Amino acid sequence: MTQDSGGFGFFRANKARHAEEAIGRSEGLVAVLRLTSADLRAAEDSLRIAKDLFKSHEFSKALAAARQAERLAMTLDERFSAYQKARQALEIRITELRRLGLRTQDLEEALRRAEEKGATGGWENDAYVPNYLEGRVVLERAAEQGRDLLMRAHAASNQVFLAELAINALAEADGVEDPQQFAQGALVSLEHSLEDATRELALGNVDGAKRTALEVESRAERLRTIFRESGALLDRTETRLGELRAAGIVTESLDRQVAYARDMRAKGLLEPALEMAGRLAEDADRLAQTHGKALTALQDAEVLSERLGREGFQSYEADAAIKDARRAIKEGHYTRALEHVDRAQSAFARRRNAREALAKSLADTQRRVELLKAAEFPMLPDVQEVLGRAEREFRQGNYSGSSEDLRIATVLLSQAPADSRPAS
Repeated sequence: MTQDSGGFGFFRANKARHAEEAIGRSEGLVAVLRLTSADLRAAEDSLRIAKDLFKSHEFSKALAAARQAERLAMTLDERFSAYQKARQALEIRITELRRLGLRTQDLEEALRRAEEKGATGGWENDAYVPNYLEGRVVLERAAEQGRDLLMRAHAASNQVFLAELAINALAEADGVEDPQQFAQGALVSLEHSLEDATRELALGNVDGAKRTALEVESRAERLRTIFRESGALLDRTETRLGELRAAGIVTESLDRQVAYARDMRAKGLLEPALEMAGRLAEDADRLAQTHGKALTALQDAEVLSERLGREGFQSYEADAAIKDARRAIKEGHYTRALEHVDRAQSAFARRRNAREALAKSLADTQRRVELLKAAEFPMLPDVQEVLGRAEREFRQGNYSGSSEDLRIATVLLSQAPADSRPAS
């Protein structure tokens, strides 16, 4: 009996020692963790219960309560550390966003919600503990949103900077003679758009700011390319016009237009200047072609006029048209010269048609006279004389005189007796 009592006493003493050691460890851990801002009330409650149980010599329950206090303290410390880490990360994001001038109200609201989550708790393993887990989730989600916003803000800020560089490159392009005048036409709208992008960035619309800045950069680079291309086009056109002048071609009209296009380019009106420069380059080539066509057409008309003149063929209308064509070429109106040459060719054609018609009428009248030789027609000699004169005049190129004599012969023939006229 004495041995049993002694064994039981040793067993209780051992449990008491383990409970005391567990309470000491928990108490030390809680004391250390009190230096943090973690809410350790659940662990402190379990530790107090363990001490009360120990005083009541309920060593097994005291040991369990002490171990629970230790577990709770470590769990709360771990959760609180993660919570604090997430909070610090979010606060860093907020600071960075504020430095960029961006709105942070939503992220600050997430901080408030996380604090409310931490302040409110719930039952877990028979202990009421702070809800650091859900608070940390709110903080981490907000920090991720802040990081995404920060990355997009940096991208938008970089794009604004690139757009500004593109505008400066355009303003300092080679060939800009009057920067202030050039800026009024080419840069003002770009700078206004860049200001809009900066304003959108400040208001937190980072995607809109980036999009606007990208458009500004693209347009500035495009205008710089247009400035370079229009200058090269105008240079080539001026060289071409110089070659045309050396060949005797009048280029005054195009010279004035080239000067006007250069003036537009100098004032920053780049797109109209490029369009005009392209058209002038085509006009210069067209001018050379039109001059060549007009010169060739005039030479052909002059050769034809000389040949027909030797044949006795004269056309005052054609001669006047040829003179007008020469004057138009001298004045540089080559399209108009072609129109005058066409008019001369039409006159030649009408004269040729009239000549052919007169020749046919003379031949027909001659056949009628031949048929009347066997008839008694006292006026036949007169008809023959007039008709002969008309044929001589025709051969000499006096078509108006020939036509007049032919009409007289026709009138005389109309007086022949009906029975002596040839059947029609």
